[in-house]
Amino acid sequence: MNSSHKAKRLMTSTGLLAMGLVVGFGAAQLGTAVAGSATVQEVTAASYTAAAPALDAQIPQGAFVDVAEKAQPAVVYIQAQHEMRPEDAQPDIFRRYFPDEENPEGQMPQMEAEPMPPSQGSGFIIRRTGYILTNAHVISRILGDRDEVETVRAKEIIVRLSNEDEYEAEIVGLDIGTDVAILKIDVGEDLPYLVLGDSDAARVGEWVMALGAPFGLTNTVSAGIISAKGRAQLRLTANFYQDFIQTDAAINPGNSGGPLVNLKGEVIGMNTAIVSSGFQAQYSGVGFASPMNLVGKVAEQLIAHGRVIRGWVGVTIGPLDDALAEGFGVAGMDLDGAVVLQEVNPGEPADQAGLRAGDIVVAMDGSKLDGNQDFLQRIAIVPPGDTITLDVLQAAQGGIEEATVSITLGERPAEEEIFRRNLGGTNRGRQERPEETTIPDTISHTLGLTVTDLTSEIAEQIGYEGELQGVVVTQVARAGAAAEAFLARGDLILEVARQPVAGVAEFEEALSSFGPDEVALLRIRRTNGQFAFVPLRMPEE
Repeated sequence: MNSSHKAKRLMTSTGLLAMGLVVGFGAAQLGTAVAGSATVQEVTAASYTAAAPALDAQIPQGAFVDVAEKAQPAVVYIQAQHEMRPEDAQPDIFRRYFPDEENPEGQMPQMEAEPMPPSQGSGFIIRRTGYILTNAHVISRILGDRDEVETVRAKEIIVRLSNEDEYEAEIVGLDIGTDVAILKIDVGEDLPYLVLGDSDAARVGEWVMALGAPFGLTNTVSAGIISAKGRAQLRLTANFYQDFIQTDAAINPGNSGGPLVNLKGEVIGMNTAIVSSGFQAQYSGVGFASPMNLVGKVAEQLIAHGRVIRGWVGVTIGPLDDALAEGFGVAGMDLDGAVVLQEVNPGEPADQAGLRAGDIVVAMDGSKLDGNQDFLQRIAIVPPGDTITLDVLQAAQGGIEEATVSITLGERPAEEEIFRRNLGGTNRGRQERPEETTIPDTISHTLGLTVTDLTSEIAEQIGYEGELQGVVVTQVARAGAAAEAFLARGDLILEVARQPVAGVAEFEEALSSFGPDEVALLRIRRTNGQFAFVPLRMPEE
């Protein structure tokens, strides 16, 4: 397709059912009665308009109209065609139940790989030279398992401008950590573009407008308000970095990648996800946009390098809740926003700086943390090779001590590698289902917990080769302290109150030192290879 000319249109408009809105007053007429007369004076539209104040003086709709008129020319519709691979083909279920001459045994042969239906989404131009911002999930798929994760890009991407001209786009770069992608089209002339605003300055209750192509309906505009800011830990998306703006402006499938703009016409977010009930995802009044202050920084790196280069310390973190604070012996301290180092990777920057699993990080470069996402994002924006300082609380002889640790950052691995690690790779345990093992039960507690010594045979069954110290959880009751602590069958308990336990006898002895309603801090290793600190509250007598 010649990028300097209008490309041949590859998409045709589907026929829409004719829709009409009939408004009437029945037999009644709008008018004023004249005393003593059976006639009614009709009020015409002209006379009503002349008598009433200007509509914009009553309703500030002019701001919405202006924003829509200015923003729409820079909003685009995107179709991405993915190539179906042979391994993506599904079995022919009909031939399983209806054998034929070619398949007399009723086997389930693989169907031939056929083209997948194109994915649809939105985007917006951010530079007059044709750079387009959109969601990575609009133009790519994440495939894989615990052994390998890969990002498969669309083989062909068509961008339709607001004037209906279509161009083939190239992928400049994408980042699955933030679900951001940059496309480029070559039009041969300057294009209208949108100004990126300050998402930090956006306020809850502020009017916003969402633009895009919901269900393929291009040039669609909806309005609402900012319902909340800083939404994170959402399971609606695989983003590692979540700091969403929540809005009730209508966002539907096809709006992904479109802009969320304020009434100045500035883009403050990129529409990314929705909460929906039912089988088909559709508007329910709760939508999420990635904040532009985060998206803009990612876009700059994608344009400059084709990828995002992030800082890396080599730790796994978790939030510090009240129960964990009690277990660590720091209850009552002002630690809102602090994070716990659940694991420190050997040989990586945090380990080299002397940090240990169980350290509590309170501040970075002298500024208090605001939870997991704040920690991740602040680390990510620091270039590899730069040095940061972390204020931490560490276990010491007889209690807790404060320390300030300097760390020279490394470079964060590719996001696909991080996904694979989180899934539990082969080098982190075999991930066999513990229900299928033959672990004997040797001891039961009033905690709703049954454990046994870790033997070499059990370690081999579960995938704990080399981990020959600790006790294995064999059963967890549906209710009880163990269930409330989210312990699971197959978990390996390594420590109680920061002290190693080599077997069931030591485990029992360690727990006996805790009274009713006290918290025993456990350190465990999950069957997927991940480590965690778990607060186990003793039952009341």
